[in-house]
Amino acid sequence: MDKNGFSDPYVKFHLLPGNAKATKLTSKTIEKSLNPEWNQELIYYGITEEERLRKSLRVTVLDRDRIGADFLGETRIALRKLPLGVTKKFNLYLEHAMPTPLEKPIQEERGKLLLSVCYNIQQGSLFVTIKRCVELLGMDATGFSDPYCKVSLTPLASKAHRQKTAIKKRTLNPEFNETMQFLVPFKDLPKKTLDIGVYDYGGIVLSTAAPGERGRQW
Repeated sequence: MDKNGFSDPYVKFHLLPGNAKATKLTSKTIEKSLNPEWNQELIYYGITEEERLRKSLRVTVLDRDRIGADFLGETRIALRKLPLGVTKKFNLYLEHAMPTPLEKPIQEERGKLLLSVCYNIQQGSLFVTIKRCVELLGMDATGFSDPYCKVSLTPLASKAHRQKTAIKKRTLNPEFNETMQFLVPFKDLPKKTLDIGVYDYGGIVLSTAAPGERGRQW
């Protein structure tokens, strides 16, 4: 609370368990208010049914200061309590900070990729649409990445069978919505493999002369 008796509240959301920056969202700040109204929608993409059953949403309210922020209160919502396809409203009391149990990760989660694949037999073309990625790892010093996707139809028949999306700056949840077309006869499809990789621009050397694995990406 500020000296004027008000606060500048904002809300932080964190999907638990999960430490990735992409599992955290932040609302806008409402200045000088003890009864803030946000009317703001924040979206988590790519939540699976398995995650819905085991994860919870930590909701923390903070008072923004010139330096840092003061804790006002928090609460948690188990995702399994949310009915599918229905918007549910909650009236919740804020509580003191709750301890977060440590979880030993089975393996490092590197994010998720949403795409669609369609073959048009009349055109003899394979269409690959890269829609979005979610919960990518932050590779830069800022905690973000500059991600892009590379798609290859192997074994390569031509340079046209290797394509890239645009680069999305400073995000761990990039939206691409880019469609790539690969000309390939229907009879050759069983021999082909679709290789898709997500890379951080600036985290690799963009050259065929790059050593080791970085060079083999090209």
